[in-house]
Amino acid sequence: MTAAAVEKTVLQCLSENYGLSGTLKRLSGENLNYLLSLKNGSRFVVKIVDEDMPPAVVEMEFQALKYANSSNFSLQLPKIRENKQENIETGIIIRINAKHRLRVVNFIEGDELETLSDISVKMLENVGKSIARFNIAMQGFDHPAAHRSHRWNLVETGQHKDKLSLVAEPEKRALLEWGFDTWEGVESTLGKLPWQFIHGDLNRENILVEKGRLCGLVDFGDSCMNPTVCDLAIAITYFMMDGQNLLEDAQVIIEGYEKIRPLGESERAVLLPLVCGRLATSIAVSQSRRLIDPDNPNWFNGEDSAWLLLHQLRNLLRYSDSFGW
Repeated sequence: MTAAAVEKTVLQCLSENYGLSGTLKRLSGENLNYLLSLKNGSRFVVKIVDEDMPPAVVEMEFQALKYANSSNFSLQLPKIRENKQENIETGIIIRINAKHRLRVVNFIEGDELETLSDISVKMLENVGKSIARFNIAMQGFDHPAAHRSHRWNLVETGQHKDKLSLVAEPEKRALLEWGFDTWEGVESTLGKLPWQFIHGDLNRENILVEKGRLCGLVDFGDSCMNPTVCDLAIAITYFMMDGQNLLEDAQVIIEGYEKIRPLGESERAVLLPLVCGRLATSIAVSQSRRLIDPDNPNWFNGEDSAWLLLHQLRNLLRYSDSFGW
């Protein structure tokens, strides 16, 4: 199908199953997502997944968001809109012999934190506080599908080590191996940490701001059961990748987090190895994707930054093993 034909099919599905009609705009990113704008000014995010996505995972996300929205968490969170049959997903065929499922999510007003050219110390602190508040809010939530494996699961970083052979340059391959080895140094201790349901992808694109204040968290597609500290580790990874003062920014976020949820010594000890594990996973996934579609504009945006940060961390660790975290 052409892009126009796909949009036509999506609009027909929305009209028939949700009573919604408007215009679509393809959203950036690796997934097939659209912004639906209605004539009355209302907006929704339309997410489309293929049949490989287990329905139980979508149900988990639905229940998790209901739980979070009922917990008085301070930031706005997505809400999945049910169709006319009171189902949270709708079947749709957008390619020959390929079945997909569509769901509609409310649009949260705000800008991605990624778009800000200057992020204040106060906002970094509030990022840390918000992550801690989310972790506390979700402590009581559980779902069978949350106990799942996926490629971004931080406790399963080792699943990607076989991709080292895809890195042709010896120096880069050695750097990536160091990242995996650093994560492996704490792998055996992860099961002993506090565990719970986590967001799993708290990068700057998934944190929204409005009028200089944090206003929302979006994209729960990588959520799962993990050590609680993984949410913090993932967040500081991405803030260090994009910041000029990488250690200082991370420290501010950690201090903000601890004002709400103090870290145990064992959690603090794994922070840096978890950061290395996230970077190693990101790079390894990029290497494998190059074999599939080397020209995909959405797959490699952060790869150079990940290589650079991993290099910086290895150099800094020659002089310190904790950075004061």
